[in-house]
Amino acid sequence: MKKINELLTELKKIKCDGLLVSNPANIKYLSGAPDVGGYLLITPGRKPVYFTNFIQQGEARKIKDWQVVVCRGGYFNEAIKTIKAFKLAQVGFEAKHLSFLEYKKIKEKLNESAVDFIPATDLIERLRAVKTAGELSRIKKAIAITEQALDFTKEIQDTGMSEKSLAIEVEKFLKIKGDSAVAFPTIVATGKNSALPHHIAGQTLLNKNFFLIDLGARSYEYCADLTRVFFWGKMPPHFRKIYAIVKKAQNLAIAKIKDGVRAKDVDAAARVFIEKKGFGKYFGHGLGHGVGIEVHELPYLNQTSEEILTEGMVVTIEPAIYLAGKFGIRIENMVLVKKQKGEVISGSINW
Repeated sequence: MKKINELLTELKKIKCDGLLVSNPANIKYLSGAPDVGGYLLITPGRKPVYFTNFIQQGEARKIKDWQVVVCRGGYFNEAIKTIKAFKLAQVGFEAKHLSFLEYKKIKEKLNESAVDFIPATDLIERLRAVKTAGELSRIKKAIAITEQALDFTKEIQDTGMSEKSLAIEVEKFLKIKGDSAVAFPTIVATGKNSALPHHIAGQTLLNKNFFLIDLGARSYEYCADLTRVFFWGKMPPHFRKIYAIVKKAQNLAIAKIKDGVRAKDVDAAARVFIEKKGFGKYFGHGLGHGVGIEVHELPYLNQTSEEILTEGMVVTIEPAIYLAGKFGIRIENMVLVKKQKGEVISGSINW
């Protein structure tokens, strides 16, 4: 109940006596259950009420200390009945996740009972950003599996393989070693395709020089996210130059990480270096993001972020240079924010 109590403290700050949770990742975080859906109503002084369906009720009933309501019709009909029965006055909802249609219907019904339906943003996401020891252990397990998959990639890669065939084999490995699902679709990009940050692996045969792979395991519902570039033989001079710049930028950013540092200052550490080398316009995305139950979650490290890094956060650091029509280099590692410095928890920076 520690997570619930922390959430109740946040609810007090926004003067709500209830929160209707609709984001499956947030319900999963609060419950620990792998298969979730529906709504969760959090109120002070009462058990959380989980509105689920017939199919998912078996998993739902395994959750300790929660009241489970199996809905035969729409979730929100039962949720509205419960909100009214509890005589709640101000109920928050997840503004980023509740659909407009659901919002409209719920608000209309609650207004009939003079219940204020108040938008709330990132209440649970901010709690999720700082990992417990148990969560960190699961993330490290996902990283270990991902690193094994990188070793597996080295063993099976061949210039006769297509991007798609390599991605399929890697994902099989990740699913066998980790959960039944991967953290995200594996990116394999060779040649000029590597200049596309989220290239979808296709039938292009692996380039005779190199390919980029971005992959992540999921273990006990927690994710990993790593990117490496594989070269056959000696790295050509034009690759070596770009690779060295990206690697140095990553080192500078990691050296900046510690408790209390602004996320945008970490981004700047890498970005300014790349700009000074003349490649600023070829690094168009943020430096990194938090990783946990979701592969992309708070905090986000970019040029406009006002977020402050806090001890216990786990973030990616993934500077890149993308030369359209030629090639792209991205190196991504995962870092634990600690009091005095960041700790790389994804093994060697080199591959």
